[in-house]
Amino acid sequence: MPDGNISLGHIVISSAGRDAGRAYVVLGWYKPQTLLVADGRSRKVESPKKKNVKHVKRLNSIANNVAETLASGQKTTDEDIRQALAQIEATG
Repeated sequence: MPDGNISLGHIVISSAGRDAGRAYVVLGWYKPQTLLVADGRSRKVESPKKKNVKHVKRLNSIANNVAETLASGQKTTDEDIRQALAQIEATG
């Protein structure tokens, strides 16, 4: 991964663009400075959003079930992503 601070499964908040303030889960990397993110609702796993690393704020939370699934090479589901984001919103 190009950025040591952000890895698979990290939860990020968009800080720029029309989606500013929206939470996403990192699914992978597109280019060295571009993340692939999804929220399970408007941005699904099949069509993740490309987001510049400079335009997101990393939270100290990781969607563990999503990170483990992605690290093992399996596909994650939109439901897993929605549940991970719901847990973060409920706790913080």
